[in-house]
Amino acid sequence: MIKKTDIVREAVASGDMKKALSIAKGFRLGISKEQQSVIARAYECLVHPDFYLSIGTDLSKAIQEGISVVTAMYG
Repeated sequence: MIKKTDIVREAVASGDMKKALSIAKGFRLGISKEQQSVIARAYECLVHPDFYLSIGTDLSKAIQEGISVVTAMYG
């Protein structure tokens, strides 16, 4: 059986950060609320950039923070 964490590790290794973020944003165990929030925000910025721009979010910063968290945890 393949675990979701293994899928995230494979996605990070292959550079597919959108896939890694989309799966990791749903994690609840072994991850703090803050880390989960950063990952979820990064994914949402990738999927809905116009909305996040309209509310004044720095897209590149938010996405990079999420990628950094995912890479540190599963890279």
